[in-house]
Amino acid sequence: MKIIQLVTKRQYRGAEVFAANLSKELLKENIDIIFAGLYSPPDKALRVDGAQNIDLNGSKAKLVSWALLQNLLKLIKTEKPDIIQANGSDTLKYAALVKLFFPQIPVTYRNISIISTWIGGNKLKLAFYKRLFSPIDHITCVGHVAREDIISTIGFSAEDVSVINRGIPIQQIDKASARQRVRSSYGLAAQDQIIVHVGNFSPEKNHAFLIDVMEKLRAANPSLKLLLLGEGLLEDEIKAKVRDRRLSDTIFFGGFNSSVQDVIAGCDLFALCSLIEGVPGVILEAAAQKVPAIAVNVGGVSEVVRDGVTGVLVQDHDSDTFAENILSLLRDKSRMEKLSNAGFEMVKEEYDPKTNVHKFINLYKSLLNKHGK
Repeated sequence: MKIIQLVTKRQYRGAEVFAANLSKELLKENIDIIFAGLYSPPDKALRVDGAQNIDLNGSKAKLVSWALLQNLLKLIKTEKPDIIQANGSDTLKYAALVKLFFPQIPVTYRNISIISTWIGGNKLKLAFYKRLFSPIDHITCVGHVAREDIISTIGFSAEDVSVINRGIPIQQIDKASARQRVRSSYGLAAQDQIIVHVGNFSPEKNHAFLIDVMEKLRAANPSLKLLLLGEGLLEDEIKAKVRDRRLSDTIFFGGFNSSVQDVIAGCDLFALCSLIEGVPGVILEAAAQKVPAIAVNVGGVSEVVRDGVTGVLVQDHDSDTFAENILSLLRDKSRMEKLSNAGFEMVKEEYDPKTNVHKFINLYKSLLNKHGK
């Protein structure tokens, strides 16, 4: 079996990292993988060893780049894949167009978010998305909230929408060494407690909220620090806000890191305050290192941050409540340990890469059977 895993670009973001991890597991099952990005990759390109790593080097267009589409069609004609999987964002519109030229090839789409929040109440946008989804053979979703949302919003047939969890590889990392390494990297004291956030500096990740939270926390406990991992368009703006608030001794920027579990393992608490989320993989990465999470309850976050079981769920973006919950949690070591252990078991049992790759393989086989292959 040969599969094209189509991503927006070979970058370290949620949909792409998911597709890369899935591709690695599929390669272990002797399935050929073409890991293809629509657009040119960043300097630190995401790569899948053992796969064909291809960049179509398209130009981003408001609707469609016909040159990019031609490159994609040429790739499909040359490689003759059995399945095409489109993974989020712009891959949807190009996958839909591919079906016009190659109707015999099953196309599945990976939905990583809550699509109604992106469409809003825009009727034209809704009609556009309904048209895009119409030729897609199957949709897999990151969680049950995302599944119900896409069925109700787009009107896609329920039997052709499934939930398949992402696989989270658990890295064996010595936490004591990781704690020392992280604190040394940022000139922090051994007793400092570190809250970590991982995410692209984009509006939906809501970094400004965390600045408000940390301003309150520093007044209560100066040994609490925040480490922000990631890059993005708003990075300079957020750095300026930190300087303006005189929080440079409290909030630190870690930049890009291709192995976030190495850093997360050295921290005490993971924080997420996004405005929009599907099922955030970074929370699962934290749980894999027995680092509990506190998060605002949006989208499918509650599927992994199970309040009082695997983490703490805050119902709205209230910085006072968020800060109070952080203080309460970090003061209670036994509670921290209980949440950490439960989160780790959740990842082992529900997000095992081997278990979930076989669910994808069964889906691919089912789609091929429907197409008479």
